[in-house]
Amino acid sequence: MVRKSVAKVPDDFPAPSKASQSAPSDARATGTVFRRLARLVVLAAFVGVLAGGASALFLSLLDLATATRARFEFLVYALPIAGFGIGKLYARYGTSIQGGNNLVLDTLHEGGAPIPTRMAPMVLVGTVLTHLFGGSAGREGTAVQMGASLGDAVATRAGADASLRRALLSAGVAGGRG
Repeated sequence: MVRKSVAKVPDDFPAPSKASQSAPSDARATGTVFRRLARLVVLAAFVGVLAGGASALFLSLLDLATATRARFEFLVYALPIAGFGIGKLYARYGTSIQGGNNLVLDTLHEGGAPIPTRMAPMVLVGTVLTHLFGGSAGREGTAVQMGASLGDAVATRAGADASLRRALLSAGVAGGRG
């Protein structure tokens, strides 16, 4: 029978470092960071393409509306009727989006309730109709609101936490503003 001798560790021998003891948990943490980063990149790219596409559609529709109004100048006389119709549309379906860009900025800075997805089509239709009938409406605000609405919709469907939601809202705003 062979006896194994166990060497006694001297009292002044350095203890194992914390880094070597926590290596498996560090690897897990690193993997989690990379997964979160990959998720952010994929979702933000998707939101950017979605918002950029919506903005491109919006600008094309604005060009069409402007060309149509230039061709049929009498449309300007229907502006009060169009304004009334747009107002009724917002009164019925748009009460949750009345904050406009302030709603977007407040949500970006403070979080809170999701931006309604209906904001994107409503501001698109409202702005295009306003331009068609000769009204004055800014393009940038509409693009920002559409992008933020689409970004928040993706964040909600993806089950994003607060920091990812904020990043996706920012990606939507940037993609819409282009």
